[in-house]
Amino acid sequence: MRISDWDVDREAVVKATLLSKKPAAGSFAVALVSVSFLFAASLLYWTDAFGVAAFLPASRESVFFRGEYWRLLTSIFIHADFGHFLSNGIVFGVLSFLLFAYYGPAVYPILTFAFGALVTGLSLRTYPARTQLVGASGVVYLMAGFWLVLYLLIERRLSIKKRLVRAVGFGLIVLLPTAVEPAVSYRTHFIGFVVGAAFGFAYFSKRKEALRAAERVELE
Repeated sequence: MRISDWDVDREAVVKATLLSKKPAAGSFAVALVSVSFLFAASLLYWTDAFGVAAFLPASRESVFFRGEYWRLLTSIFIHADFGHFLSNGIVFGVLSFLLFAYYGPAVYPILTFAFGALVTGLSLRTYPARTQLVGASGVVYLMAGFWLVLYLLIERRLSIKKRLVRAVGFGLIVLLPTAVEPAVSYRTHFIGFVVGAAFGFAYFSKRKEALRAAERVELE
């Protein structure tokens, strides 16, 4: 019997999925180290320790005109101030825990930061040459887009309607800004979410058989 990608045939009930399993060992430690690294990099930037602060932000001029491509990554880890770090760090910690816990190190951190660099590069292309980008928000939205798409496709213990309601609720609580700030790059948020969602669909397509193998289906 074939069960559709988005819902379950009436004769079968999904009792367990990949997401109902226990998180992988070490997931909390990975999340804690990840957030700590964000803070350490930001502190390095704030204090200009060793005179490296000028080499960390990314701009279209520095990356694409001068070929300083490392900035596509370093700019992700640094933040303008502690408030900026805090707004990203909490959600980043939660999502890094979830992605490592259920999809492993290939997704987080390896592919997450590879696509994060792509998000930064795409966003820089839309700004004036000397506009600088700093912060992990593009990666946070990428991670959220990936997680939500995979949640919708995998968590078939629930109807698609319930999955959509929960996904929208998660998105509103975690991703919706409480205020509009001129210094925030909302287009980077949008680009990150779109890239993350596309990453999610591609990952599911590639790994569908393995992801479905974690299901326990009972006929009724």
